[in-house]
Amino acid sequence: MITIALFLPLFIILVFLSRWTLIALFVALSFLAFQEYWRIATGETKPVVLVLSGVVLFWTYASLWIGEGEKALGWYGLLLAVLFWAMKNPREALDRVSLFLLGSLYCIFLPIFWVKTGLEFSPKILFFFALLVWMNDILAYLLGRKWGRHKIIPLVSPGKSWEGFFGGMGGAILCSILLGTLWVGLPLKRCLIFGIVLPPVAFLGDIFESALKRRIGAKDSGKFFPGHGGILDRFDSFFLAGPLVYLLVSLGKG
Repeated sequence: MITIALFLPLFIILVFLSRWTLIALFVALSFLAFQEYWRIATGETKPVVLVLSGVVLFWTYASLWIGEGEKALGWYGLLLAVLFWAMKNPREALDRVSLFLLGSLYCIFLPIFWVKTGLEFSPKILFFFALLVWMNDILAYLLGRKWGRHKIIPLVSPGKSWEGFFGGMGGAILCSILLGTLWVGLPLKRCLIFGIVLPPVAFLGDIFESALKRRIGAKDSGKFFPGHGGILDRFDSFFLAGPLVYLLVSLGKG
């Protein structure tokens, strides 16, 4: 709990301080998350993967400000670089390319929608949705641990239960209604929708990361948060919810 208590204020400061600290926060989270992902997906750590993922991360954020032609050319060059690297070991080329592209999608492309939400709308909206995701995760864990009897996918994540899932959803709905109407100034109907649609997506992100860890029999994705695991352990559901959050806000502004 001490680790989380220290990180949350830092997260808030970086989100609200400026657009550049917001970007820096998510760049750091994505870079560290990809390294954890690659380790649990392949069981290895290679400098070339660190460099390639860093370049993908850089170009993903650079693409926010460059033209379509330059953007497409850059992605084409990166694809060629990844294929060239993978073909150094032809027997594993397909697996390596697939895992690299999946990791780029999960750890880099999905989280950037949180940044787009903060830049195009407001840091307050970003933080509001972040609180919904975390409230859902925390209550799903606590209620599932105490009263969970009916397991959802025991072979992948034995701790996940229907009691915890609906408990987390109830907490997200309540949090969305209270904060959304009183703090953000959103209509009640939209807040109710937010609280209902976010938990299933957050759950999928959590289960996906659990499946990755099962691949190598790991309990945690890393040790970035002492006593709480790695970046992916804390942001698995958060990352996957990014595009949905951006879509919900965009539709509400339309």
